[in-house]
Amino acid sequence: MFLKKLLLFFFIVSTLHVSAQKKDVADSLRQVVLAARFHSGFIFAHNIYVQNTKGTHPNGFELEFSHLITDSAIVAKYKCYPRKGISFTYVDFNNEILGRAYSLSYFLEPNYRLGNQLRMNLRASAGLSYLTNPHDSIKNPTNQSYSGHINIFLQLGLGLSYPIGSHFGIYAMGNFFHNSNGGFKLPNSGVNYINASIGLQYYAFSSKLPVYKKQKDTSWKQQGIHFDASLYYSPKGGYDGTSTNYKSVHKYVLGTSFEAVKQVSNLDAITLSAEIYYDDALRSAKQIFIADSSSNILAGVLVGHQFLLNKFTFTQELGFYVYKQTDKYDEVYRLGKTLYHTAYQRWGLYYNVKKRWSVGINLLAHYQIADFIDGRVIYRLK
Repeated sequence: MFLKKLLLFFFIVSTLHVSAQKKDVADSLRQVVLAARFHSGFIFAHNIYVQNTKGTHPNGFELEFSHLITDSAIVAKYKCYPRKGISFTYVDFNNEILGRAYSLSYFLEPNYRLGNQLRMNLRASAGLSYLTNPHDSIKNPTNQSYSGHINIFLQLGLGLSYPIGSHFGIYAMGNFFHNSNGGFKLPNSGVNYINASIGLQYYAFSSKLPVYKKQKDTSWKQQGIHFDASLYYSPKGGYDGTSTNYKSVHKYVLGTSFEAVKQVSNLDAITLSAEIYYDDALRSAKQIFIADSSSNILAGVLVGHQFLLNKFTFTQELGFYVYKQTDKYDEVYRLGKTLYHTAYQRWGLYYNVKKRWSVGINLLAHYQIADFIDGRVIYRLK
């Protein structure tokens, strides 16, 4: 069934071939690339609450519309051939508890030459998913992975591609997919799945990458250290009521961060930051279930990396709490199963709307468990 859909898809898009041949050379420097690939993998049952998904083998397909940018200035600046676009992903989890997922996302994919033909591809995607079978206390009580139909979708991938003919190419990738609502509604352990994919690409102009004489672009060296201040908010899921009569409701997380950023190439920057936030959802759980009145302010320091591509910034950070009052929460409420470890992770995607202003989303996770997703505004101080 999938093979028939794949062949039909490429039969339709290949009608672009005749018109593409009429384009001039300049158009080839920013050409349309269409792609489709098949996914197959396994669920990573990352905590005790989702062991009922262990052994599940999801599969599905992905359709992509993108632009491949290959002009000499971009290649000299970023040392790669960037591809960016939107993708639609369908996944059947092959598990009645989890159902199926329909995702729409934006992706960035730098392509690196490994020779005359072979290329290495890195991918980062972020978007939204519609999941068909969320937790329901009556209809689906054993689903501890997600609680609402709408969830965040994140994807990381690494693979290889190879042209076959003047307009087509094949590619294979290893991927990590994640779905969760970022703590917006409980339970929310998240769905993590690892998969392999193979697919076919259609290049409207040419599958061959232009070759340029190597040039050194050192303009990034003129950029000194700059400082960013952020304000963020998350409608994190919490509780109201008593320990014997409670309901899940929306609470909030409110925080701020200050970050020093040093660009180390046209594509990369390293960061050092500090953050402090108040977690009202944590307060509600501590107050209702274990009568704990300790502080719900958390503070941490983080080191990280930024992947820079025009107006988009993809961030990865490793954080260390310097202040948290969660020992009793982990010991009593979580029965000794630690959630608030000393180390944590942050993953973000930002868009620069003006010279000094950016907006974006950021996910905080403790090991494999997503805690919350926040929306934030970032202001460059210098």
